[in-house]
Amino acid sequence: MISERDIRELLDAGLIDEAAAESIRAYTNQRYADRPRFDITHVAYYFGTLIVALAFTWLIFEGYDRYGGGALMMIGPAYAVLLVLGGNWLWSRPGLKQAGGLLFTLALCMVPVVVYGFEEFMGWYPVLAGSLDEVPSEAERMQFMRQVNWGNIWIALATVVVGIAAMPLRRFAFMVVVPIIAFHQLWLAIMTVMVGGRASEWDMTTHLMLSGLFVVMVGYLVDRRTREDFAFWLYGIGVAHFWIGMTGFSDKDELAWAAYALVGLLLVVVSLLLQRRVFMVAGALTIFVYLGHLGFETFEDSLLFPFVLSFVGLAIIAVAVWYQKHKQRVEAAVIGALPEAVKKRLPSARQGPADLEG
Repeated sequence: MISERDIRELLDAGLIDEAAAESIRAYTNQRYADRPRFDITHVAYYFGTLIVALAFTWLIFEGYDRYGGGALMMIGPAYAVLLVLGGNWLWSRPGLKQAGGLLFTLALCMVPVVVYGFEEFMGWYPVLAGSLDEVPSEAERMQFMRQVNWGNIWIALATVVVGIAAMPLRRFAFMVVVPIIAFHQLWLAIMTVMVGGRASEWDMTTHLMLSGLFVVMVGYLVDRRTREDFAFWLYGIGVAHFWIGMTGFSDKDELAWAAYALVGLLLVVVSLLLQRRVFMVAGALTIFVYLGHLGFETFEDSLLFPFVLSFVGLAIIAVAVWYQKHKQRVEAAVIGALPEAVKKRLPSARQGPADLEG
């Protein structure tokens, strides 16, 4: 997108005149009116969405405390209808699709509320008066957890189904966040049921990684195949869950730590291949955590390590400076080294309707 600063610089350089500048402004205002960008208007949209979410979260819990699941069954649909009506009104007006899409996203958030209210109203979702530790027997605790997990499975499944069904109706990329998060909850709930009701830390971190990796693969399949950048959120949330799961293993030995660092380097390479910064960020965080492990655990009492680490940091800065100067050549060399069959499967090689920002 051409910014006002770019236009001013072109004017100052004498490359365009005022008439051309006005034509460029008119074109960009029309062409990119509904594209998300980091300015005060769009920040206000998302901040307002957060305030609305907090408001109806408070209202929902207050209504539930006073009237039970039946209140959620009434409040949720009422909110959803109002949000959809408001979203439709904004969606049909130029430059306001972002605001309308956020209202549709809030409407999707009502799905788990309504399903939970229905389950609680029907007596299908167990309610515990006190702490789980106060349940007298282990068998009763496990039975309670199984019922909770099955209730969560139906809530998450309904949210995923409705979220996917809503995508073709209003093609707004941020809406995909709701079914993605629900999918992760569905995966973890199913896994917990399969292991008997209570999952260990190893189970949770492993399946968090696997569910994140699955979402990343879905992102790869849709990347540059749609005009709306659904892959942005699929990659972002999938990588986040994968990274949290991978980092969550607390009993890593040095070999596992080395594998962890290697995955970080691979994430950097994936970032170059897919042209997605989120992999670069995850890779950098992985390397940072690994270096922190070396400094605070492996070489805790070494005076030499800080000097070595300083050298590594300066070397990274030097490499980054060199990469910035030769970015196009480096990326071309990396992609050029791949087999032709692999290059054809990269999202950047796909021919589709996408018109995405990197």
